[in-house]
Amino acid sequence: MRSFFKVKTAKEVLEFLRIVQPLGTETVFITDALNRILASDIVSSEDIPGFQRSTVDGYALGAKDTFGASENLPTPFAIVGEVRMGRKPNFDLNRGECALISTGGMLPQSADAVVMVEYSQKVEDTVVEISRPVSPLENVILSDDDVRKGQVVLKKGTRLRPQDLGILAGLGVSTAAVFSKPKAAIISTGEEIVDVTQTPKPGQVRDINTYTLGGLCTELGVEPIYLGLAGDRFEQLKVLFEKALSQADVILLSGGSSVGAKDLTLDLFLSFADVELMAHGVSISPGKPTIIARKGNKTLWGLPGHPVSAMVIFDVFLRYLFGRLSGLSDPAAFHRSTVEAELDRNIESASGREDYIRVKLSHEDGRLVAKPILGKSGLISTMVEADGIIRIDMNTEGLYQGDRVTVRLF
Repeated sequence: MRSFFKVKTAKEVLEFLRIVQPLGTETVFITDALNRILASDIVSSEDIPGFQRSTVDGYALGAKDTFGASENLPTPFAIVGEVRMGRKPNFDLNRGECALISTGGMLPQSADAVVMVEYSQKVEDTVVEISRPVSPLENVILSDDDVRKGQVVLKKGTRLRPQDLGILAGLGVSTAAVFSKPKAAIISTGEEIVDVTQTPKPGQVRDINTYTLGGLCTELGVEPIYLGLAGDRFEQLKVLFEKALSQADVILLSGGSSVGAKDLTLDLFLSFADVELMAHGVSISPGKPTIIARKGNKTLWGLPGHPVSAMVIFDVFLRYLFGRLSGLSDPAAFHRSTVEAELDRNIESASGREDYIRVKLSHEDGRLVAKPILGKSGLISTMVEADGIIRIDMNTEGLYQGDRVTVRLF
């Protein structure tokens, strides 16, 4: 039986992943651009909104004409017009004149403020009394308050959110250059694995990793390519792997990565020309029996068959990898949110490896408490029960009850 002969630390694996470059680019309509990664800066070609507009319903006027106005001594103004929405006013204002205006309306040329309708009292059809002074530009949006011409509105590497699509629309940008979506081929191996639609016989289990890995990919905007089950037959596996290489940027093969006689992943990887083995084992738990290789610009992953191990490897490494491939300015942004919590019991750990512990969160006496969930790495139910994971550094031998820990949320 072979032993692991190229075990890497988590830090070494992440250093290898830092050399991965983004994929190509494509142009998409902004209706299809949500969560895509910008491939170039967006620079505004105009001011937004492009004119002075009111933020309230009221009366547009000259601010200096309102000085001294009060409830006891309101100032009268002549109403000389009404601003129509979506139109430029075709009149101007003189001293002591005002115009009725709605929220979003364009101010007449000589107006520099708007009095809210609540501080006015119409006394005749063409006369209104103002009972409160306003300052210049009060209740007014300037022509470049939102966006200035020449401003870099969105930077290359930005993951587009709904509000980002909104500002693109406001600028008249209907398409955007984005990085291509990474594609991940998913293959499950093992004679004991059967399709989800089948009833397992004694010694068999249904395929779990295909669906957990596919869901994790989809969550990140990565396109999963489901290539099915391969058993432990080398030739069948090689055919599927050749198909994966032709279709995907990343190949995720679960099962067959440890050191048993029937574990074929390493032999499979090395049976292809120009494959560079990066790691045969990673010093983390769960997830040590992981194989990482490279063939050209494609990365090959032999993941553990145990669902928890495969999901931990995805969370620690593959999120970062897909962030790099997607062109994110900060690939770590693909990692989940974190919270600080207090550990509720001691946890032992073996020095020389990173441990990832599943935890359940609860609020107790105003404190957020993390309770470790114990269970083997083949038990998917422990991931369902958990709210997140905590990391124990490889240079420590455990954590103590009451320690503050960072929980990476699921």
